[in-house]
Amino acid sequence: MFIFGKSKKDKDSLRKGTVEKVKSRIMAVPRDAGIFSKPEEVISRAQDTDEIKIKSTSLENAPHIVAEYKEREYSLEIGSTDISFSAEELDYYPLREDEKTLLPDSDTALYIDMLFSEDNMDSYHFQIKMLNMLVPDMVALIDCDAYKAYSGRWAVMTAESSVPPSPTYMYTIHAVHEDECGDSVCQHTHGLNRCGTIELEILGSTTDNYNDFDGVLDTIAARLIGESKFIDEKEPLTVGVFADNSDIIVTWQRSEWALGAFPKDIQGNAEDRDDVHSLNMGVIYLYASEKDAAKGKLTSILKYGKKLQNNPLFYKTTSETQRMRALALERVDYMRKICDSTVEKNVLIKIGLKPDEKYGCDPDMNEYIWFELDELNENSFTATLTQDAYYVDGMVKGVQGEFAYDEIVDWRIYTPSICYSPDNVYLFGE
Repeated sequence: MFIFGKSKKDKDSLRKGTVEKVKSRIMAVPRDAGIFSKPEEVISRAQDTDEIKIKSTSLENAPHIVAEYKEREYSLEIGSTDISFSAEELDYYPLREDEKTLLPDSDTALYIDMLFSEDNMDSYHFQIKMLNMLVPDMVALIDCDAYKAYSGRWAVMTAESSVPPSPTYMYTIHAVHEDECGDSVCQHTHGLNRCGTIELEILGSTTDNYNDFDGVLDTIAARLIGESKFIDEKEPLTVGVFADNSDIIVTWQRSEWALGAFPKDIQGNAEDRDDVHSLNMGVIYLYASEKDAAKGKLTSILKYGKKLQNNPLFYKTTSETQRMRALALERVDYMRKICDSTVEKNVLIKIGLKPDEKYGCDPDMNEYIWFELDELNENSFTATLTQDAYYVDGMVKGVQGEFAYDEIVDWRIYTPSICYSPDNVYLFGE
């Protein structure tokens, strides 16, 4: 049994949600393992680009690179390792057909270990860019901290992009259930400690309702990655609104304290814990109101299962909305190519509309709403609104408008076999 680390403070002391970062490990799986046979050749591939400046390289003790990216310096430890793949251990994002054939037989990978800088998003993106530089023809990318496997083609496109991948790529949510714990499920994240924050947990959910809480975990995790920090213990954070317009106010309590409020035989109990699932973890709670938040009165998130089923609205940060828009615009040409080559399709395009002044919205606010594509033209497109706008008079379901491509915030192309988005266009052209 793993013993939780004891706090040196008294029992009423609160802990920080921001913790010391651990090193991030991401691996590239090559098509030809022979490219790792000579470490000096691997290191020699590290070359200056318009974005990256190689400050030093070394083969003493182990391959090592110091590089600068966006005015921040990173120290990279390089190595190769034996690997094997298990469908149970990794969350596999869609692979291309050739990658599906090659990956199961791959037995070697090159890894980079490094500490993230103050900007988690840029750090993650830089790590992928460096792996693409050192392993120019990869089958797949393995994020060891998030237990995820990505297409090699996705990694190449991400490395070549000026836009970092979504925060959702940087963590995973595991829902653990074992028969000896009845229908109890333990939900927890992996990948956040490298971002300098606690890992998140929800305890006491069941096989019937655990999916209801994923939206809360996703919203909090993506936000803290983007902001490179997290709230302290029992501090309130509003992450959205329920359908009745009441705020979704979250907080957390350290796992070793929270366990006392749950049955001893639940999934995730103290005897289940090892050193990976113990320190720097916090159980998510909600505050029923601002008054409860002021008093520090916690309410189990399990009591909000039904409200979370009823289409709550979770907030995205401004920076995440800007990132999504930048990627959607960067890959508009893919959208047009897919549309031109696909007969059966339904295309939705998200546009940001400026609210009417009379509603008193923040001047920087946009109302983001989906339109159904009618026709693509050279410099613009026409589309029909799929729902009524709240803050723009006259913009109601069925209204058609003409828009410039630079007004696009996001897009989806639904075909009989796949839904394309800016994130997965690497699958186009199989």
